Amino acid sequence: MLETYTETGKQVDTALVRFVKSLVGLDELDALIDGLHASGDKRRSKRIIHAWSRGADELEASRRRHAEAAGQLKAATEQFNDHVNLLRELVGDPASTNVGDLLRKSNERSRGSETSRSELARLEELQANVDAVARMRQQVDSPLSGGSDLLESARAEEAQFAFEAWKSEIGDATLAKLNRIRETSLGLPAATIGNLTEAYQEALERAAFADHQYAGAVAADLERAAKIDALDRRIQELDREISAVESRAQAFDVSADARVLIEILQMTIPIVDSEHCPVCDQQFSGSGSLAEHYTDKLDRLSANSSQLVEAERELTKLREERLSKVRQAVLQKSLPQLAAGEPMDETIRSLNRLSDSVDEGSRLRRDIQTTQAKIAEMSAYAARRAIMTDRVAEVAQSLGLSTRGLPVPELEVHLGREIATRIQLIRSGEIQRNRERDARENIEDAQREVARWERVSREAEQEVSALQAQLTTAESRMASSRQVLQIAERTRSKLINEVFDQSLNSLWAQLFGRFAPSERFTPRFVKQTESSRSVDVRLETELPGGQVSGSPGAMLSYGNTNSAALSLFMALHLSAPSELRWLIFDDPVQSMDDIHVANFAAIIRQLAFVHQRQVVIAIHQPELFDYLSLALAPSDGTHSLVRVTLDRGAGTTLAHIDRVEYVEEPLLHGAT
Repeated sequence: MLETYTETGKQVDTALVRFVKSLVGLDELDALIDGLHASGDKRRSKRIIHAWSRGADELEASRRRHAEAAGQLKAATEQFNDHVNLLRELVGDPASTNVGDLLRKSNERSRGSETSRSELARLEELQANVDAVARMRQQVDSPLSGGSDLLESARAEEAQFAFEAWKSEIGDATLAKLNRIRETSLGLPAATIGNLTEAYQEALERAAFADHQYAGAVAADLERAAKIDALDRRIQELDREISAVESRAQAFDVSADARVLIEILQMTIPIVDSEHCPVCDQQFSGSGSLAEHYTDKLDRLSANSSQLVEAERELTKLREERLSKVRQAVLQKSLPQLAAGEPMDETIRSLNRLSDSVDEGSRLRRDIQTTQAKIAEMSAYAARRAIMTDRVAEVAQSLGLSTRGLPVPELEVHLGREIATRIQLIRSGEIQRNRERDARENIEDAQREVARWERVSREAEQEVSALQAQLTTAESRMASSRQVLQIAERTRSKLINEVFDQSLNSLWAQLFGRFAPSERFTPRFVKQTESSRSVDVRLETELPGGQVSGSPGAMLSYGNTNSAALSLFMALHLSAPSELRWLIFDDPVQSMDDIHVANFAAIIRQLAFVHQRQVVIAIHQPELFDYLSLALAPSDGTHSLVRVTLDRGAGTTLAHIDRVEYVEEPLLHGAT
């Protein structure tokens, strides 16, 4: 019992620990200490309060964002300054420090860009006119431009005369033959002399296509005729095979009844798909399947039945094949002939005979077209010369230049150089304005970027301040909670020590002195000197002079150790509030001598009769049982004693109950 009571540890829950908690009322104080346990260490607090760790992570992230924003702000500011310096150089005002004035001045310089663009467009148009005049002059100065108009006119008349002669002699006749072939043989409309060549080519293509179709149809008809001939030969072969099989089947000697039954079985076997007989409409219950039964029956009919069946099966197969071949032959013979009409050989030969005449007419017509084109081109050259003169004069007038004294071939070169010089000046100014515009846009973008990173940096700094304040508040509250925890633990230890000093130790010493008056070592609880969350129960012994010694198990004899345990048990019972006023002992007088037993009986008698406790004692030795029954006998009418003796046999237990009541002695009563 002493070892059980004195177990230590944070999670120990012994009867003594529960007694101390109930005696002192530590539940609320323990709840406070348990609730403040996490405040004793920051790591425990962070494990419980997830927002703390999350806040620390967010603080670190906010600091990184603030540092990143500061770096980006610095880079954006440097980029802004670079763009401002570039614009100052472009504007030519390096002394300007006000960015707004610098942008305003640059905008005023860019207002002339519309005029420059319109002037550039006008000059480019003039340049295009000069280039067009140069190209026209190259064409006008080509060898073709030196030809004679009269010569070309004579050539045109000769070509026209030759074509008319061919038309009257050969052309009309050729056209008539071609139209007759187109209309009668090819189904094409009649053509004219103007499109003779195209009509001839169309007729050739149509005739070739028709001839190809006719050849394909003839080949298909020949292939079908070959198929029909093969089918007819196969049908004749099948007729001969069927006659031979029928003759062989008639040679088998099988009775008429057996033949009838064989035929019935032959017709029945193919339709059997279950164990239900299609003849008698009954369920087959024999060995094997119904189909196997029919087959075996068919084989047993006669010696020649299997051969007859095989012959009839072969005959059926041949008849089915003959029927299929007949159907195919009928189908092929019913199809119409594909090769309708006549071949196009004669038509193609007729067209080929017209080839030379058509080629001659085509050549003469091309000669007419060539001479007419040359005459038209020479007329165009003359018109172009007039146009070039007018355009050169217009360009020179637009540029404000004079063309007097300049040779004709050099006019375009002189005007082109002047236009190129003016265009270069305008484009240089435009490039300058574009660079200024890009610089202004870059400055505006950089201003927005600087403002954005300033806002981000400011927000990140505010987040860092807010999170730092929250973490500081949390640490301050944890420090306050830690102080409350320390005070609660000290208060708890103080209360436990008061219980041990004022209640248990004094009462235990009195009861142990009743058990062993001559024992110099008195057991007691060790006083807690440090605050702790657990009830630390340790025992020691004390000499009469106050000197502390070892534990009861080391300093006391075995009997006195038992007495110390019994006295501690009684002290605990008397110290705690009485919920059930019972004391139950199981063989409490082990290793006790007669004096200790007598002292135990005296203490129990006082507990029962003075302190009104219900005492139950289990004794294993009959002598001690009788002694304690006598020592604890009632001394007045308000007391009683119940003796229960248990006898155990083979599978049975008998209880003998004897109630001892107070009986007044007559002699003693008379003496009083």
